[in-house]
Amino acid sequence: MTPPQDSVSAYGSPFAAMLRGALIPLAWTTPVIVVSFWATRHTRGGLAALLGVCVAVIFFWSGLYVMRRVTNENPISVLVGALAVYLGQVIFLGLVIVSLSSANWLDGTAFGLSILAVALVWQVAQIRAFMQLRKPVYDEPAPRPPL
Repeated sequence: MTPPQDSVSAYGSPFAAMLRGALIPLAWTTPVIVVSFWATRHTRGGLAALLGVCVAVIFFWSGLYVMRRVTNENPISVLVGALAVYLGQVIFLGLVIVSLSSANWLDGTAFGLSILAVALVWQVAQIRAFMQLRKPVYDEPAPRPPL
């Protein structure tokens, strides 16, 4: 039996698998992050942690979304796309930090630590999901014609 030629449809999109693999652990850890900051730093800290989680999820989700759109399994386009996405994400995060740096209503410690916690959970889960993908590394040889 030979595998289908389109490995993405047969094995699922790697970006969709990595997104699922990251969102499931994040659904469990988000309440822990927000409640812990709410308990230790009160309402202001809890709301800042919730905002930090939202910013981090948008940050990482947008990277996967754009990578899914710009890559076509060509190694050069994957590398160029990854570098462009990274640059865009750094600009986005820089704009968020600059715009919120003078906000007196925001607990900066809770905001920053919640982003750090989401980043750690997201990266570990995404790498784990990628390593569990069943991506073929070579094509099966074509069957020999009968003699």
